[in-house]
This record gives sequence, structure tokens and C-alpha cells, in this order.
Amino acid sequence: MLSDNWEVLATKAQSIYQNSLEKSLKLVNFDKALGQKYNELPSAKGETTKDYGSPTKHPFQLYLKTVPQSVLDITEKEPVDLLTDLKNGKFTCVEVLKSYMTAAIIASKLTNCVQEYLPDEALEYAEYLDRNHETMKDLPLYGLPFSIKEMIPFIGRAVTHGSLCYLDRIVDYNADIVNILKKNGAYPFVRTTNPQSLMMLECVSYAHGRTVNSFNSELTSGGSSGGEGVLNGLYASPFGLGSDIGGSIRSPAAFNGIYGLRSTLGRLPTADYFSCNRGSESILSVTGPLSRSLETIDLVMKTIIDSKPWLIDPTLAPIEWKHTKQDKFRIGIMVSDNIVNPSPPVKRALNIVQEKLSELGNFELVPFEPFQHERTMPILGKLYFEDGGRDFKATLSSTGEPLLVQTSWAIDGAKDLEMHEQWYYNLEKQKYRKEYLQYWVDKYTDKDGHILDAVIAPVFPNVAPKHETSKYWGYTCQWNLLDYPVLVFPVTTVDENLDHPLAEYKPLNEIDEYFYKQYDDAKSFAKAPVNLSLIGLRNTDEKLIEIGKILRQEIGDTHFCFKKVK
Repeated sequence: MLSDNWEVLATKAQSIYQNSLEKSLKLVNFDKALGQKYNELPSAKGETTKDYGSPTKHPFQLYLKTVPQSVLDITEKEPVDLLTDLKNGKFTCVEVLKSYMTAAIIASKLTNCVQEYLPDEALEYAEYLDRNHETMKDLPLYGLPFSIKEMIPFIGRAVTHGSLCYLDRIVDYNADIVNILKKNGAYPFVRTTNPQSLMMLECVSYAHGRTVNSFNSELTSGGSSGGEGVLNGLYASPFGLGSDIGGSIRSPAAFNGIYGLRSTLGRLPTADYFSCNRGSESILSVTGPLSRSLETIDLVMKTIIDSKPWLIDPTLAPIEWKHTKQDKFRIGIMVSDNIVNPSPPVKRALNIVQEKLSELGNFELVPFEPFQHERTMPILGKLYFEDGGRDFKATLSSTGEPLLVQTSWAIDGAKDLEMHEQWYYNLEKQKYRKEYLQYWVDKYTDKDGHILDAVIAPVFPNVAPKHETSKYWGYTCQWNLLDYPVLVFPVTTVDENLDHPLAEYKPLNEIDEYFYKQYDDAKSFAKAPVNLSLIGLRNTDEKLIEIGKILRQEIGDTHFCFKKVK
């Protein structure tokens, strides 16, 4: 752990980024016209990491105008179709890498979503795949580059998880999940931004600055896998890897209009990831893919699990990835957690989904009442920071790094628990998990014994919120406490003609009033995607994807956001 002044370390972090950018620019070799366009782009990265730059209002619009059509022909292609082209030799792996690297460079100037580029390692692996095309082309992910959250170990790189004091923590190994994907033909090409402490639904740190939303820069990208959400939201990565302990895959996916899977604990390897409170077993982080393509998420999950990762990571369960055909689904609809009511665009998205599914003969919709969700935060508030935040605060004290607004909110009131207090709150967690499962089964099983297959609910009280206002994670951390898998899926975008603020609304409580006031005008949230959650019981991850594919078919394809707002 370093003890240099934090501002010195912030400058060092930026020099690491800049060096990787310069190498990447040489790799992609912008022509004069593209180089000029790139230089003239407004930047979301400021002079220092305290300065948040001057991002354009709607990054995706400028992104599409800047990226050459020859690059978009590759990067806008459905990743599973691109895989077919790679295997058939229509494109080389190097061509695909250069296209995605070009896209990522432009995306990051507009949104500040990349922590570090990996041009040397990515090029070496892409060339290796091209040289061995005939013997390797049948690998399930042959030639696909992918992005990884900065907290995921990558050999030869510092893993800080948002704390500058760890710039010297250069790992000599790849995370298990990275090695598995490489053995199956995919390879990392960028490392994406994550926030200070990781414990926020925002993405800002003194290592990189602020990552802004891909559709509206005045809104948050989500967190903590914020860089992943944005890079994939702009289609500048085929898929990425994030982690989730309170909503860190789901909020970035939702706020950027893509799919994100919070997998069930024990399905995917995460034991070698870095984070604060590493070693705590009370509420464990899980990993999962983010992508604009649901088929790609399905393929990535299948590929990793087919590799039998439980023979590498002893914390995993030997559960195969299997889709089973199901003729009928019972789906619960949770319109509110009864603590904070959703904003008008989220309510409209719920109505859209209900209307579409009610027209199908193989879906039964059931109103789902949340079971005592008010019990969640008192338990999680203790178990997230059992040490009172001592471990995290130590990462700041050694360098004098200031505490950010959203981090301060996350650790506010954290108490250093003695052993028997930890036992007490873990018992409360297990008690609530059992009661919730009994409630789900007993209350929502029909006369034929068919329980609910899933519940559709909001991801957040609003669409992507304004910066430094993401002060509620009840719609996401609820399912971390229960360890239920959740698939976040896109539905629509904010409509200025339909999504007017509610008049004469009577708030449920103080936090509900806060969010009611936050949704002041649909224009403030212009272009913002509206996603929902699909929640299942433990180890029903495959079923969620199966239902998700039906939802996509009925609501629209995975490219709906760009097509509707271009």
C-alpha cells in the first residue's frame, strides 16, 4: 500500500491511462480525418481527476457521427453473428480488435469509461488466433475481445478497485474467469472504470474522474461497474465482466440500456477478485456479463460453466448450464417495493411489459407484493461494513485521498461489529431468506403446484439519476441479501410527451419524497433508457435468460435504444 500524496498518485494513474491510450492509437492508426475528428471531440476527462471535463450532452449521438462506418460495420453487428464471421474468415481477429479498440478510444473520450487499454496483450492474442485459425476457430468465443472491470485481476496491471494507494498492487496472474474465457477464444482489450470503494451506484474516483452516462452525460453511468455499462451501452465492446454486491452490474446495465446478469452465488468464479472488506463472508459479491446482446450473455455463461469452473474455484457449485423447455410461465409483477415508488417512465415500462405479456397465451401474470423489504437495509447496513468501514478508510488515510459524496453516503452510520453482533445479523439474514422463500412459494403457488417462475420489478426508483443523487439501492440490494439471480433488460426510453412528473403526489416517506423531487422534468432525463429487472429463485439463471429472450422478442430487439433515438 502506497503512502504518497493522493494527488501525486492521481497524476500517476492518469499517466498510466495516457500511455496505454498512445499505444492504442498507434495500433488503430487513425487516418488524418478521423484523427482531426477525435481531437475535436469534447472530453469527459478533465485536466485532473478532480475536474470532470466538458462532456457533450448526448455522447452516443456524437459517438455514432465520429466512428467510421467501416468500424461500425463490425462493432454494431450482433456479437454472435460476428463470431460466425470470424470463424468463417470474413474478418480476421486483428481486424475485429482494431475496430473495437477504435470504438473504445472514441467512447472513452466522450464518457471517460476506460481505466486502461490493453493494446499489446490484445494484439498478441488476436495475432495468435489468426495464425492458428484452422485449429482454433471452433472455440465458442473465437476472436471476440471483451472488457473487464478494473477490480478483476489482469497480469502485470495494478488493481486498485478505486483506491489510489493500491497503484503498486501489480498482480502476477489473471483472474480465473479471464483465463477461462481466453482458453475459449476471447481476450480482454480494455479495463473499465469503477468508483472509489466500489460501494456506490455512481462511477467516480480520483483514479479516473467521473464516468458519464452513454445517453445523457448529465446523468450517472451507474456503479460500480460503470465503465462496463457505458462501453457496452455504446456497443464499443461485445461483452464485459462486472461484479455485483448491491447493484453494481444491474444499475450500470439499466442506466445504459443493455442486459446485465447478476448471477447466483456459486455459479461463476470470483474468489480472486479484489474489493474492500476482502475476506468477509456475510454478503458476497458475484460476477456476471453485461452486453447489448442477450444471446451473447447466454453464450458467455454457458462457455464459462461448461469449462467446469468448480474444479478451479472451490467456492463454486457443480451446476451445469442447461436450458429446459417450458410451455407456460407464471410471472409476478412488483410495481413498487412500498418504500420508494418508481418514477413515471419506470411505471410506463412496467405497463408496457404487462400489456405485452398479457397478450401471450403462455404467460400468467400475478400481482406480487414485496415481503417486508423494509427489513433489508437494517441487515445489510451492518453486514456491508462489519468493520465500521475501517478497511476502506485505511485506503484513504495513507494518502490523504478525500472521501467522495457517494462513498460517504454508503458508509454513513457503519458500525464496527464485535463477533456476536456479526453472528446476530447473519442469523437475521438467514431467517429473512427462509421467510422470503416460504412467502414466494406459499403465497404464489397455483392449484396445480406451479410456483412463480420470476418476478418483474424496477431496477431503481428512476431511470439513470443525476450525478451524486443515487441514494437508494433497495431495488437491487434486496436480491443480494436473498442471493436471487437477476437479469436486467431494456424496455423503452424516456418520452418527454408521456413521462410527466406526477401532480399532487403524496410521498410515502422522506426518501420517497427525495426521489419524487428528483424527477423534476422529463427533459432532465432526455434519451435515458428505461430497464426493468427479472428476478428468479436461486440457480434459475438459465430460466431468466429464457424468459428474457421472449421479452426481447415481444418488446423489441437489442438495438432498440440506438434505433429509437438516432
